[in-house]
Amino acid sequence: MKKTLGLALALCLCIGISVASQAKVKLTVWGVSDQKSILEPIIGDFNKLNPGIEAEFTPYAIDALKQSLKVAAASKTLPDLWFTWGGSLGSYYVENGMTADLNQVAKDRNWFAKYNKAALDLCTYGGKLSGVPYHLNAMALWYPKDLLAKYKITPPKTFAEFEASLKILKANKVTALGFGGKNGWHLMRLTEVVLEHFGGPKLHDDLLALKANWKDPAVVKTFAKLKEWSDAGYFLKGFVSLDPQEVSNLFYPGKLGYTIEGSWWDGNIITNGFDPVTEDFEAFPTDQNPIRMSSFAEMFQISGQSAPAQREAAIKLAEYLTGMETVTKYVDIYGASALINAPVSAKAPHVVPMANAVAKGNFLIADQALPQEVVQKLFEATDKVLLKIWTPDQAAASIQAAAEAYKKK
Repeated sequence: MKKTLGLALALCLCIGISVASQAKVKLTVWGVSDQKSILEPIIGDFNKLNPGIEAEFTPYAIDALKQSLKVAAASKTLPDLWFTWGGSLGSYYVENGMTADLNQVAKDRNWFAKYNKAALDLCTYGGKLSGVPYHLNAMALWYPKDLLAKYKITPPKTFAEFEASLKILKANKVTALGFGGKNGWHLMRLTEVVLEHFGGPKLHDDLLALKANWKDPAVVKTFAKLKEWSDAGYFLKGFVSLDPQEVSNLFYPGKLGYTIEGSWWDGNIITNGFDPVTEDFEAFPTDQNPIRMSSFAEMFQISGQSAPAQREAAIKLAEYLTGMETVTKYVDIYGASALINAPVSAKAPHVVPMANAVAKGNFLIADQALPQEVVQKLFEATDKVLLKIWTPDQAAASIQAAAEAYKKK
């Protein structure tokens, strides 16, 4: 009897060990809601291919994601994997020791032969590769072709032509500039290219590196020009407080003249039921030679606080999310992949031309190039100029003060 009980107990223990060994590794994944239509099915594919892993995706609005990640970082409850951007936006988690160090993983898995070097560089901070590259994006001036043709506007190649087209659109009761100012980053895209026009590449780069004084006349002229355009009625009414997504919903059907968006714009147009061939882009006409375009990388960071099994599963998921098989399957809506020789959809006619244009010259987008304390002051300064609270000189001085405070700290 005792032998029988002993065998039964041993059998139960073996079964228990077997069941435990087959328990799924559960992953928490955070990303932006704009990418829900593509990330959810890709993660669903991954779960089917990896029955031992169960990844759950939680979508957030862009700024809600930024805030939620900071809160989670403070409480040490970061997800196993999260979407973020390069530069100073992604570096926060690296500086505070919250991300897995992927340098050795990249060597072992030959990422340098898979991903674009520029994307890997933009995901590296202080020599530490902190994320798996997802997109390598360029920013350009987009417009509905039929709208410009209707008013006999030639796509602008110079700053003067751009301003002349704004006047024509306004005269025909068309909102010329489609930007939403809520949370600052959409208007920033316009601010930085106007600054490139007035200041030129050298000064612009030095300002972003905090090597030049933000009270420079070029900065003051930039804010003065934005105010001039606002006073002329080129923006939507109440645009400073409008969500960029609200504005985008008006752009697709051709109700707005210009916006500044990235390499993902074809996919957005398709997802919203429109045809991207109805729109086109130009590198914003800064009158510089070469004309440089704003660019940035997006990536998936992996928590350094997760258990080893979760960390390995998260790396595997990140590789799948960004891999050639996935990009090929979802090529119509994937956007500008960070992969070398990534496939491009025939339904996304602007991805390759944008890549060719940005290769002629580019600069890192301001909200990733600048420290976040200075970024927030840039956002505030732009808002207050357009709301007629600050003069352009006051706005420039406030950014310089923030830059000096950051350097002292």
